[in-house]
Amino acid sequence: MIRFVPSEKENCVEVVAYDGENPAGTAKFNVEGFNMSFISVESTDDIILEGLARASMNYAANRNAYIAKISKEFDAPAFRRLGFEGEDVLSVEIPEALMSGCSGCHQ
Repeated sequence: MIRFVPSEKENCVEVVAYDGENPAGTAKFNVEGFNMSFISVESTDDIILEGLARASMNYAANRNAYIAKISKEFDAPAFRRLGFEGEDVLSVEIPEALMSGCSGCHQ
């Protein structure tokens, strides 16, 4: 079972995905006002990457963030499926992204 564990670090939040006891990916982001911005995302599995994005956006939404942003350099199919759009900076409204069906579950 995959689990996502958030922890607050200096000036950011880190979410680590664990497959059992083994780390399977990480996402780092910060929240400023109504915006959350991904600083980095890493995973070799696209579905885990989507889970990291969802867990991160949920954490940020619980701290009043409404818009999620990510630099084009971290763009991946998982972010496009969640509705991220844009040129240099991709963004999405967090409630819309979280309401989209789970790609891995084919919903």
